[in-house]
Amino acid sequence: MPNKFQVLVDSDAFVGWLFPRDPHFETVQKLFQNIKQQRLHLVTTSWVVAETATVLSHKQGQDLARTFLQRMGQIPFPTIFIDESLQQATTTLFAQQEKRGTSMVDCANVVVMRRFQIPQILSFDKAYAKQYDVATVA
Repeated sequence: MPNKFQVLVDSDAFVGWLFPRDPHFETVQKLFQNIKQQRLHLVTTSWVVAETATVLSHKQGQDLARTFLQRMGQIPFPTIFIDESLQQATTTLFAQQEKRGTSMVDCANVVVMRRFQIPQILSFDKAYAKQYDVATVA
């Protein structure tokens, strides 16, 4: 069965969407508009939601983090929850990496993209293309 999702959204895109001082703010606004015009189906993961709320809290405080969580619930934004099977696959992929600073959340995103056949990720993180051979929208 083909997957209905075409783009997985990563934390840095969500941060850029809501944090005006983020260096990707303008770009993310345009990318989300383009994605909407193309009617691409977006999805994220429960770990990305958690990471995004944490980053926004660090950058600007709890009010912005709460705003993000409220918007995610109001849309509602499709979210794939990292269950035990996905977490085990993530841990395996993470353990295979040699690069210092490897992100468990990035590994979870790669695992989800492979498992659900999601062809692209909206992220500014170059590791996706370099380490994991994953296509990025940004």
